[in-house]
Amino acid sequence: MALSAPTYPSGMTNADLLFSTLVDTFIADEVFYGIGHYTAEEVGTKFATKSAMATELNTYCKQIGELAEKPGKTDSKINKLKTRNYQIPGKRTSTVELTLNGISAKQKDYFEGTLFSGAEVTIICVSKERDRATIFNGMRWTVDWSGEADGLWTVVISTEFSGTTNGKVFLIKGLT
Repeated sequence: MALSAPTYPSGMTNADLLFSTLVDTFIADEVFYGIGHYTAEEVGTKFATKSAMATELNTYCKQIGELAEKPGKTDSKINKLKTRNYQIPGKRTSTVELTLNGISAKQKDYFEGTLFSGAEVTIICVSKERDRATIFNGMRWTVDWSGEADGLWTVVISTEFSGTTNGKVFLIKGLT
């Protein structure tokens, strides 16, 4: 049987898989949050331009703080089910950890409380230039912290979810 070109789902083209669009560093400097979640259509409109993103952040979000020097990590792994001759995909598990510096005692207490850790929260990491953002959409987060002598705290906000990342993680680049 001869090879055939791959087909892509609706809305995706071959250009979406170019190396320059796949590789990116963790791009965020400031971290905002809001209660609830976005639909993919809302992300497309509310984060279409720098101006639209600024309006969204100023209207519906609060700034948590700034990312630490080593801001965190995200990974998404799939369990492999082994048959006699093949490995096939099983359940996907994704984890996200964000490390924030300079958090006050009141902020730390709020993040530990049920209004934050018990709610569905969307976290938006934004570059200082406001031209790129990473959106972690509608997840339940937990907080671990460590203290500093100057009265400010370092917190690690983390979450884990199962299933595909579609609708959960959005990367916005090149806003004008």
